[in-house]
Amino acid sequence: MKHIKLLIAGLLMIAGLNVQAQQKIAHIDVQKILSEMPEYKQAQAELQKLYQTYQKEFEQMQKEYYDKLQKYQQEAAQVTEDENKRRMEELKQMEQNIMQAQQRIQQDLAKKQEEKMKAIQDKLMKAIEAVATEKGYDYVLDSSAPSSVLVAHGPDIYKDVKKKLGL
Repeated sequence: MKHIKLLIAGLLMIAGLNVQAQQKIAHIDVQKILSEMPEYKQAQAELQKLYQTYQKEFEQMQKEYYDKLQKYQQEAAQVTEDENKRRMEELKQMEQNIMQAQQRIQQDLAKKQEEKMKAIQDKLMKAIEAVATEKGYDYVLDSSAPSSVLVAHGPDIYKDVKKKLGL
C-alpha cells in the first residue's frame, strides 16, 4: 500500500512537471518599445516643456530672494533693529515659500507624468496581451528590467507588438 501511494505521488509529480514544461514563455523590451511610441515621445516633450516653465518660475523666486537678501544686507547698518528683524522674517517667509514651491512643482510633475504615462502603458499592455493571446504565450517577461529576466532564449514578441501598435 505504501509503495502504491509513493508510485501515485511520483506519477503526479512527473505529470505536474510535464504540464509546466508545456507553458510557453516570451519576452519583450518594454522600455525600447515605449520609447518608439509617438504618444510616449509627445508626453515626454510636454513634460519637458512643463518642467522648463516651472524651472523659470522657481529661478525667478530665487532671484527675487537673493536680490532682496543682498539689498537688506547692504542696508542693515542704516536701518533700525526692528526693521532688520522685520526684514529677516520676510526673508524667512520667502525661503519657506521657495521650499513649498519646490515641493509643489515636484508633486505636480510626478502627477502629470503618471497621468500621461498611464494611458500609454495601458495601450502597450493591451497590445502585449493581444499578441500573447494570438501566439499562445502563457507568460511574457519584460527583458528591459535586468532583474526579471535571467535568460532570454524564448521568442521576442517585440516586432509583433510593434506591428499591433501600428509602429
